[in-house]
Amino acid sequence: MKHKHHIKRLLHPAAAVLFTAFIITVALIRSHIYPFGENLLVYNDMQYQYTDFFLWFSNVLHGKDSLIYSFHSGLGGSTLALFAYYLASPLNLLVYFVDSAHIGEFLTLLICLKLLLCSVTSYIYISRRFQPAPLFRILISVSYALMGYNILQCSNIMWLDGVIAAPVIALGIYRLISGNRRNLYFFTLFYGILTCWYTGYMLCLFAVLYFLFEMFLHYEKKSPVFRQIFKTTGIFISTSILSLMASGILFIPQAIHMLEDGEGFDLSIFKPAFGFSYLEGFRDFFLEPDVLTWNEYIPPVYIGSFVLFLTVLFLVAKGPSTFRKKLAAAYFFGFILIFAFRPLNYIFTVFRIPTSHTYRYAFIYGLFMIAIAGMCADEIRYIRQKYLIFAALIIAGTGMIFDMIRPYGNQNRLYFSCFAALITGIGLIIIKKKPRRTAALLSVCLLLLCTTYEFSSKMQMIFSDHTENVQWYRSYTATMKGELADLMDSDQSLYRVDKNFSRTPMRGANESLSLGYSSVSNYTSTNNVKEAVFLRKMGYTNDTTLVPYTANLVMDSLLGVKYIYSREPITGCEQIRQDILDGISLYRNPYALPLGYAVNNLETAEDYGTNVFENQTLLCKHLSGQGDGLYTSAEIQSQDTDGNSWTSWELKVPADGAFYCYFSNEANNTNIEVNGQYFKTNPWYENPILYLGEYKSGDTVTIRLLNDEGNYKDDYGLCAATLNTQVLKNVTDLLRSRSCTIQKMEKGEVLAEYDAADEETLLLTVPDENGWDLYINGKKSTKYQAENTFIAVPVSKGHNTIQLRYHAPGLRAGIFSSVLALGLFSFLSLSRNRKKH
Repeated sequence: MKHKHHIKRLLHPAAAVLFTAFIITVALIRSHIYPFGENLLVYNDMQYQYTDFFLWFSNVLHGKDSLIYSFHSGLGGSTLALFAYYLASPLNLLVYFVDSAHIGEFLTLLICLKLLLCSVTSYIYISRRFQPAPLFRILISVSYALMGYNILQCSNIMWLDGVIAAPVIALGIYRLISGNRRNLYFFTLFYGILTCWYTGYMLCLFAVLYFLFEMFLHYEKKSPVFRQIFKTTGIFISTSILSLMASGILFIPQAIHMLEDGEGFDLSIFKPAFGFSYLEGFRDFFLEPDVLTWNEYIPPVYIGSFVLFLTVLFLVAKGPSTFRKKLAAAYFFGFILIFAFRPLNYIFTVFRIPTSHTYRYAFIYGLFMIAIAGMCADEIRYIRQKYLIFAALIIAGTGMIFDMIRPYGNQNRLYFSCFAALITGIGLIIIKKKPRRTAALLSVCLLLLCTTYEFSSKMQMIFSDHTENVQWYRSYTATMKGELADLMDSDQSLYRVDKNFSRTPMRGANESLSLGYSSVSNYTSTNNVKEAVFLRKMGYTNDTTLVPYTANLVMDSLLGVKYIYSREPITGCEQIRQDILDGISLYRNPYALPLGYAVNNLETAEDYGTNVFENQTLLCKHLSGQGDGLYTSAEIQSQDTDGNSWTSWELKVPADGAFYCYFSNEANNTNIEVNGQYFKTNPWYENPILYLGEYKSGDTVTIRLLNDEGNYKDDYGLCAATLNTQVLKNVTDLLRSRSCTIQKMEKGEVLAEYDAADEETLLLTVPDENGWDLYINGKKSTKYQAENTFIAVPVSKGHNTIQLRYHAPGLRAGIFSSVLALGLFSFLSLSRNRKKH
């Protein structure tokens, strides 16, 4: 009998998970996504970043790279912060069993698994906290799992662990307040911070807000005892601090890395301003076909008609206590204020203004909505029928008002959302009357059908742009992996490789991490900003988190980019393989230097300007003492513009040779024409030095920019010049004659030898970060930073054996913090248990 009771208890949560899985399956079928089609859920940042991060993590798990530091992260860099931000979820360990060619399918299934886990944790929260009828538990948990935020953030899979943890954190806070039981809250908050510090920060803010929510509910019918309130608050604060300390093993090292090498805080967020009007901003309560995370004015708050109906019903009905209704209204409308008022909004995004994926904390609003829905479901038997109809009419009327202000892109789906609210009201009226089984079953089926259609439609809308192909991912990864392995077998020296293409539209991205080579290109939110600033000044990028690759002969040579994969010929380089993949050829750069060589004294770095040609010339002079005449600047003979959509320049070529241009004031989101022919498009993230072709002295070159709306500038800062390859050869020949022998450069360790004729400075084109320990001839020595970017090593006359070892700053302190917090919490838990007994 007891066994049957346990089985029965599992039926309802199993039904919630199966129903969620069914809706996901319907959406995948409708969208032709694997395993029901050739498309993948790999989209946007999943394409540009996470695919390669997961492949790198697989390499780490198989012992091919280091979790702490990788020379395959762009020019090289700390990777513990990358792991802490993107990959710390224990679910990611499953990638160990996945062949690299099948990474697209794996990520698609992993996204689905995380959505299913959201339904599990939300079901546990609703059933343990509010105890509504099984139908309500199932529909509310499904709504949380498939809410608009989750579907949009399928492209940011690491944030979903915070969504999974949030309901259990809420349940843990309830248990802490109602019964002084702290374990659940401690371990789930610890999990939430550990798996992603970014959403972990949001979960900490959520914990404070939810603690106040539960405290108000706890003392609704009791006289507040201030001593008990202070005690409970103290327990909550101390448990929260211990959870944060317990996550120190990852939190402390990544915090140190971000403070030293990451982006700074943006204090402009505190300027009072409203981002949008309420009537304009909450269109997403209804089915909206746009991908909304790019839009600052429309928060992703869609959670389905069932939860929306219960929330509105609780606010308008008589029956629930006035106190609870006021509390629910304060949180429901309070978050609307947070979304709209920018200073409050940006507090939730760590005091920074996101450039994309706005309202990253919107899952918190979804959780408060299911909490209100749970309270309503718990008390729905006390609510009269007329209020169910009233709530449905309010929702339908609001949808019509939104549509009148600005028509929806797909009005049929808006109408269905309004119709679903009416069906929900009618269905609940029928169920409340306890009718015959046929009527009740029909009502339940209608509710399930509406929920299925709503969420599968929302998913289909978002997934319409998910067009990455299964077969392409397989063949591309397998082909490039084999090609690079062959290249490294044929040339086993140390050098860099780069590509002006990738499996995605973004050039290069992070494939060096996944395929195991050193490059210039990289794209992470945990990169070394000083390195990115240097590369921007030298003509590679205009962004401090994203460095796409465009061939840059002078800098490629100085940074040791020896091989380049490209569809187009690379000036100054020789083609050595062709037709590797879809017209791809391999080029060798004859000017490429080794990754370490002796240079002039670089203890003080020059302040570079905005002209990349002057900056590159100045850098060559710093390194070699030579470089005069590297570039000859072109004269702008005339300029014309319509003052809105286009600007053109006529340039006189100053010398024979390779002719380049650069827009020092950036030219993003523009189409570029050269001599009347389309040349290229600069997307939002790309403003590189551009090779225009081989020209003769006195030739005329016309450049024309065509701007997207709103991107016109009065001054683009155009500069152009001809490269003197003989000067470049002189510089690289001199530096090559001073090169050191690098015997090892892997997993955070460099081993090199150099015979110095006198006291000299050895430059390693590896970004300098706090954490490098230098040993020369076995004795610990002091390195310094060259050009505000690279490692410079002072060497003495004679033979020098140089060893560099990297340790993650803060890792030991983090381990100590985690062990101390876990030990202290365990001790306190045991002490409490002894007192009880």
